[in-house]
Amino acid sequence: MNIKIPPYPNFLITKEAITDVRNKSVKKTDSTELTNQLVMVVKFKTGEERVIRSRPVRYLNNLYVAPFPNPVHLFLSVAIEHFNQSEKIKEMNFPKCGKKMGDDIYFLDIEENGTHECYNHYIKYRSSSIVMLVSSLEAFLNHVIPNDFKYKTIRKKNGIDREFNINKKKIESGSVSFREKLEKIIPNITLKQSFWEELIEEKESILRLYNNRKNNIHLKTNAEDDLKVYFDAIDKMLDLNIEESINSTINFMNKVKTDFIMYDK
Repeated sequence: MNIKIPPYPNFLITKEAITDVRNKSVKKTDSTELTNQLVMVVKFKTGEERVIRSRPVRYLNNLYVAPFPNPVHLFLSVAIEHFNQSEKIKEMNFPKCGKKMGDDIYFLDIEENGTHECYNHYIKYRSSSIVMLVSSLEAFLNHVIPNDFKYKTIRKKNGIDREFNINKKKIESGSVSFREKLEKIIPNITLKQSFWEELIEEKESILRLYNNRKNNIHLKTNAEDDLKVYFDAIDKMLDLNIEESINSTINFMNKVKTDFIMYDK
């Protein structure tokens, strides 16, 4: 599964505006005096001409210019790629790395550095997939909230319930939890209070994913002894159905914004 990663922003402009830009633009053959933040008019393969931004990368004496990718799609694509990589390791590498010790038991040897490379890579790609998937979700939630949006809610202040109007800046600063954005704000901005009635399983899947990522990011170490440190979080990470989480994430995003995520043929 591969998804398309569109540029961000991606504005369609009129022929008159394109003509005006061309008349005022300066064509350059070198990077002298170019900033590292460019606004450009480009023509897509469809023939459409659009305004995009670029954050070029300079390496040695060359400047490499490309459209700036939408972070939501970029993080999601990394999550998918790393999940697929973890599955490939399990399918292709484990049988080669493991030594058969019984009817269906294979032992991955302890190497000089202490742990087997195959197993390390498997955990690395799974945990990275989970982190990037939640990063994509968090970026998407902030992305779809209008700049002038006000979230009306009840909060306790000095032990008294009071009504507050929370603006987008405060929403993004952490005044509103991930779960609250998901359950309360999304129905508000989509004007569908019954939004989650058709996506009950997706919501539960996304919340499981978020809790899993939170546990793995913090990896709290309070335990009876070293044999139990980390194991609850890692155990749940290894058991998480990441494919389900990916599908739930894509279904949710496309329910909020039609065709927001599109698959690459």
